[in-house]
Amino acid sequence: MNLAAAPFLIPFATAIILLLWRTSSPFRRDFILVSILAQTALAGWLVWSIFQSGIPLVLAIGGWTPPLGIVLVIDLLAAIMLALSSLMLLGCVLFRYAAISPLIEHPLRQPLLQFLVAGINLTFITGDLFNLFVAFEIMLIASYALMTLEADDWDVKQAFPYLAINLVASSLFLIAVGFAYSLFGTLNMADIARTAGGMADDPRVTYLGLMLALVFGVKAGLFPLYFWLPNSYPILSCSLAALYAGMLTKVGVYVLLRTFCTMLPQSMDGVYLFLAWLAALTMIFGVLGAISRDFIRGILSYHILSQIGYMVLAIGLFTKVAIAACIFYIIHHIIVKATLFLIGGTVMALNETDDLKRTGGLWKPVPILGVCFLIQALSLAGIPPLSGFWGKYLIFVEGVRLAETVGGYYYIFVGAGVVAGILTLYSMLKIWNEAFWKPAPEGRPPRVHDRRWIGMTAVAGFFCIISLAIGFGAEGVFQVSLKAAEMAMDQEGYIHAVLSITGKGVAP
Repeated sequence: MNLAAAPFLIPFATAIILLLWRTSSPFRRDFILVSILAQTALAGWLVWSIFQSGIPLVLAIGGWTPPLGIVLVIDLLAAIMLALSSLMLLGCVLFRYAAISPLIEHPLRQPLLQFLVAGINLTFITGDLFNLFVAFEIMLIASYALMTLEADDWDVKQAFPYLAINLVASSLFLIAVGFAYSLFGTLNMADIARTAGGMADDPRVTYLGLMLALVFGVKAGLFPLYFWLPNSYPILSCSLAALYAGMLTKVGVYVLLRTFCTMLPQSMDGVYLFLAWLAALTMIFGVLGAISRDFIRGILSYHILSQIGYMVLAIGLFTKVAIAACIFYIIHHIIVKATLFLIGGTVMALNETDDLKRTGGLWKPVPILGVCFLIQALSLAGIPPLSGFWGKYLIFVEGVRLAETVGGYYYIFVGAGVVAGILTLYSMLKIWNEAFWKPAPEGRPPRVHDRRWIGMTAVAGFFCIISLAIGFGAEGVFQVSLKAAEMAMDQEGYIHAVLSITGKGVAP
């Protein structure tokens, strides 16, 4: 049985059921949890089976023979992203369960969350450009609704840039899809890869690459079009912010990987260099924005941008090791960033605010929360032997190697990454000192009598353990990342896996 469509169908069907089952209750929550556990188990099985076989899972919808019709493709990179998506959904829902009673939860929140994940998952598994556009729209419409579902007038104003820039990016994406069809006569990614291989010197292919880099760079939050993110994410509840921070910008990075590794010719050096410069600027301006903020969600939102810079820099270096480092860094960052937002939510529950001037005194009553924050903060900054160090190390080593063999300007990119890492450590220690180490403001002791923080901290601690496992098991994670990079860059293998499908709709 081919399960390539299941990562989309399970959350989509769950969302439909939840729309019909409008009354919030413990039983409804149990149903949601069972669905998410099934999604997580399926994603884990996909990672294991594809890693063992080295063969993508391919399904042609409706029995059409590619390049006709819609085709779904799950290679190891897509399977890893599916596993991370399901894991993030599980953690964020459990955190929400710990924070809020089912009797006061908005009945549309959970179905919209399932639609959001359905769109994210479809982005990972689709094998053609137009279906990728459809996946983006499912994801974005759900994200707009979630962002404004319980927003007041001020929050809606902060969400407007998010809506506006993504609508512009979607329009540009549709234009790029039309241009790709006029250029190649197909929107199937494997067929585009086969056709584009003989057009590597055609400037129109370079223009298409730049258009797609612009569109997906906006989705990822690259400089200079990232202004929509730092103001919109802080208006979200912390469980939603953790999912958005962990997954939505990584969708943009994933599609950049898919575009330049799998679909377009792997000789677009000018485009790669352009991405590397944008990545360096994103790292620097993102971390400077974080330093300028004085509330936890604002600092963490800007850090999303600076960390995206490392991933896109790895794509700009464009070697097999660099792509593997990018995948490793994605795995690390999704876990760490989500954990930090969840810890920020717990701080808000204890201090009734995340304004650093009005927080404090958390170290003595809740030391476990402080330990979790410190581990993830140091990991984000890249302190060894935590997971963030290994991702940065791999990227820097490859950057130095290219600086010695290709051009000294690669030292600039490495230098930007080092500076961003130092400033990241400074800004994260600012949160530590203000929220945990300094005494509580007079008359505002932490609300430790509110026992919700125990369950919330447990979820954050679970992700912290995963992050530690990534750091101390870096060799194994890197081997998985390296195999995912090899599969993603194996255009001939991808073309054969997709275009050899029979009319029955599955790979022979």
